[in-house]
Amino acid sequence: MVKRTTEVDVDKDIEYVPIKVTTGILFHIGAGIYQSIAGALKELVSNSYDADATEVFVSTDYPNFMQIKVVDNGSGMTKTRFRQAMATVGSSLKVILYPERQTPKYSRPIIGRLGIGLMALSQVCSEATIESQAEGSSTKFVGKLDFSEFKRRVETQEKHIRLDVLRERYGGEKEMRALLKKRGLPEETRGDIKTILEILEEVPSKRKRKEVDYEQLGYCMLFPDLSAKLGEHGTTITLTNIDAPVRELLADSRRAQKTLPTYYQERSYTWGQYSDELNKMSWEDLCSLLRKSSGGKTTYQLLPTYHQFLWELSLMTPVPYLEGGPIAMKPALLRTKKLELENYNFDLLVDNRLLRKPILMPSGQFSSKEDELEEIYDYYLKTFNYDKEVASERLKFQGYIYWQRKQVQPSVVRGVQVHIRNVGIGLYDQTLMNFSTVSLTARVGQISGEIYVDEGLERALNVDRNSFRVTDEHYVALQHYVWELLGTATRGDGIIGTSFDSYWRRKGRENAAKQTQHVKRLRDIVKSVTNQKLDVVFHSKSSEEPFEITDDQIIIYDRSRRWPRSMPERRLYQRVLIPAEAARASGAKLEKVLELLESTLLSARDE
Repeated sequence: MVKRTTEVDVDKDIEYVPIKVTTGILFHIGAGIYQSIAGALKELVSNSYDADATEVFVSTDYPNFMQIKVVDNGSGMTKTRFRQAMATVGSSLKVILYPERQTPKYSRPIIGRLGIGLMALSQVCSEATIESQAEGSSTKFVGKLDFSEFKRRVETQEKHIRLDVLRERYGGEKEMRALLKKRGLPEETRGDIKTILEILEEVPSKRKRKEVDYEQLGYCMLFPDLSAKLGEHGTTITLTNIDAPVRELLADSRRAQKTLPTYYQERSYTWGQYSDELNKMSWEDLCSLLRKSSGGKTTYQLLPTYHQFLWELSLMTPVPYLEGGPIAMKPALLRTKKLELENYNFDLLVDNRLLRKPILMPSGQFSSKEDELEEIYDYYLKTFNYDKEVASERLKFQGYIYWQRKQVQPSVVRGVQVHIRNVGIGLYDQTLMNFSTVSLTARVGQISGEIYVDEGLERALNVDRNSFRVTDEHYVALQHYVWELLGTATRGDGIIGTSFDSYWRRKGRENAAKQTQHVKRLRDIVKSVTNQKLDVVFHSKSSEEPFEITDDQIIIYDRSRRWPRSMPERRLYQRVLIPAEAARASGAKLEKVLELLESTLLSARDE
């Protein structure tokens, strides 16, 4: 059962628990761990997933975004466990708690490290309130995190670094003040010295720096336990004081009207009205809209930022696929993985919208119906399973790489998406893991794939959990496996080679269809100008002469070297020459032959 945040008595005694971090993590957090808002919220959703929640409700306060709330019905957390998490942010606490790396109720693969998700919130807001009731408990605890001290510390640390660099250049404070009195001092030097003196007034001296340099983010206030209804459990995290840039980004407040899709510009929509219009659509309908051609009402790049946030969250979290996904022509694809995701019984709702993985191919400008598409000619699918020991550790993954002859839509699902323990690591890698065997040109836009890593590769994760250390042995093994599947431009070699096969097969079909139409047109014209006396016959026999006229036929030796090698040119020559020769052979006057030549040339020009 989902709980609501309860007001607490702030006048009671408050326990202050230091929030500390392991070596090195502070710098990365300060630089910005997560590349997007969805990346930060993904960590909270992952924590709910690890807590065996069956439902996670995210409320963004759309369209104002003044508060973001994440509510789950998971197993909850005790105050003791939370205190441990805050004292060891970035550690492997979950690995210690669950050595089998599975959740106790639904046997889900454990995703994250307890605590790092909360630190991700410093990229979104200045304050967060955590309320949690552990399963089987009759009380709940409430904690409040204040990231403002952490943010001030990062700013102070940056000033210290700048101060040290400038001091190396200009010396101590006395020397710098003396320099300022000199005439002819360059303006750049004068500006640097003034900056140093300003910083010296703002930052503590070395004697007072001990507390600043201590690797501590601040404090989490733990309030006295509150009574709760036995049988209820779960966690509520409420983000307040949302950073202004985050609110502006989600509200598209700085995007000009002229950057809207043309359809909405012509109707004088604002970005807010455009977002409201899309918000009326169901998740399935919005996904379907984006799968259509880029010539439609919108593209992924032209989506409101809020809807891009929804899309990214659905890609990165362990939610089930849309009905029929990921490949409509092969609905049983990844049957085991799809059933696994469904059996985990995990639903994510954002502003009452139930999210599903939005992958459903084919997409884009297909004129045929999905069930009429022909394998190899229209699409190609390669599934795979890998299970080997690499660098003395097991690497196990499965997945697929899909190619279609039209550009994959939306563009955000081009490339390959890597999942570790069912969580997307960033978004799709459109470099195909830095694949450079051939110049992919347009073909990279025709390829999409997903890789589910069940064991291994975790050690290759960077601290942002959105990218990999490319020198890791597991990453290199996966990378080369993908490259082997992609192949080269040699026909028949891997997925790239198959796409070339498709091209030549398609060209062959097109040429055959054009040749059939060409033969019929020649035959009709020749019969018309000769009053049905001559028929047209194409012969594959090699001959020096391009054609031969008999009593009842005009035989075209299509392989004669005297015809142009280019098929379009050859057909044009035949359309001009053969009817004229047939007319002449049947006794037509010169004027008639010239008239026929003129008509043929003019009609060819218009085609």
